[in-house]
Amino acid sequence: MNHRSALAAVLVLVTLIAGCEAQQQERGGFRSPKVLAFTASRCAPCQRAKPALLQIQAAGVDVEIIDIDAHPDLARKHGVAGVPTFIVYVCGRAPVRTNDILVVVSLTRRGCK
Repeated sequence: MNHRSALAAVLVLVTLIAGCEAQQQERGGFRSPKVLAFTASRCAPCQRAKPALLQIQAAGVDVEIIDIDAHPDLARKHGVAGVPTFIVYVCGRAPVRTNDILVVVSLTRRGCK
C-alpha cells in the first residue's frame, strides 16, 4: 500500500470513527452526497481507490462504481475521458469532478454542512 492510499484509508476511518453523518437536513428533506466513480479493471489507481469508496459507501454515502468497459454509454454521457474519474454531488451544488480519492473523501465527509 502506498502513502497516498494509506492516507485515504486513514481519512475514511477517522470519518467513520468520528461519526460524521453523510445525511444533513436541507430544504425540508434529507439529502446525502452521491459519488459516481468511473473505473476500469485494468486501472491500478482505480483499484487502489476501491477500498476507500467501499468505506465511504458503508458510511451511508450513495456510491455508484461504474466500469467504463462495461458501461461506455454512461462514460460518454458524463464526459469521462480517463479513469479514475469521480463525480461528487453534494447538497444540490454543482458537481465536483476529480481523479483524486482524497478530494472525494473530503467532500463526502463534510456532507451538507
